[in-house]
Amino acid sequence: MRGLFTVLAWISACAIAVAVVLYAFFMDVWRVPVDDPLLGASLEPTLRAGDLVVFMRRSTVTRGILLRCLDPDAPGRFVVARSVARSGEHVEIRNEVVMVDSRRLGESHSCGEPLATVYDPRSSAAVSLSCQSESYGDLSFETLRSSDQPEPPTEATVGASQWYLVSDNRHIHLDSRDYGTIDPGTCQHVVFRLTGDSSRGDRGRGFGLIW
Repeated sequence: MRGLFTVLAWISACAIAVAVVLYAFFMDVWRVPVDDPLLGASLEPTLRAGDLVVFMRRSTVTRGILLRCLDPDAPGRFVVARSVARSGEHVEIRNEVVMVDSRRLGESHSCGEPLATVYDPRSSAAVSLSCQSESYGDLSFETLRSSDQPEPPTEATVGASQWYLVSDNRHIHLDSRDYGTIDPGTCQHVVFRLTGDSSRGDRGRGFGLIW
């Protein structure tokens, strides 16, 4: 029994050492602000205000990953959205569906829970949105969109050394439709959700893989 405790102690010590190294050199943690209701709504259903997340300090931006980037309109703040198009590509969003160079991006399937209710701070009302699970290669994530009142169509061509970001909540968004394209050098890849905000009743929203 004493030998078992020794082994467990060594395993725990090694795990702690690995975690310390990862935190010191590769990863950091950040809590999604609760004082920005539009940002919180735009992250649904993947994240929400108050979630504690882990991001890579140094990131290579690829299509479909969730990014935390410096807010180009508010120094000291951040925006969080998904990278969908790189420099030279043409983006169209119609009926809240993303198309890149005239092709729909990835595959789409119904979610386990087909409807979600999200508070829209723009109208100060709760709205019912349909949920679609999207896949880009090995990535799979859920998105929200409005079937009844979709956002007006928009399109753009991404400039040199820039990325176009789109919120997982395609209807209540805070993304490149609002602030333009983003310099990827200001972004980090969000990889894990550690926990939700217990003060908001999110105890059940524990560890989750984002990528």
